[in-house]
Amino acid sequence: MSSLSGCRNELRSIIRELRDIEWGVRRDFTGIGEDLCGNCIEKIADKYDGVLNRLNNVNYNRLASWITGEE
Repeated sequence: MSSLSGCRNELRSIIRELRDIEWGVRRDFTGIGEDLCGNCIEKIADKYDGVLNRLNNVNYNRLASWITGEE
């Protein structure tokens, strides 16, 4: 597995965990700012989603040739 692939997988895992935490906060902490807290967690997860989308668009072969100096 390439390190880029490993990064993608790890990022997917982090996003899933954040979404689970967000859902739990919204469900379990009613009446103590659960929407505000849930929204903050959601914004962070959305930012990680954006990073993941960028990683998914990386051309691994082109990146490898750039690092090695081969075209």
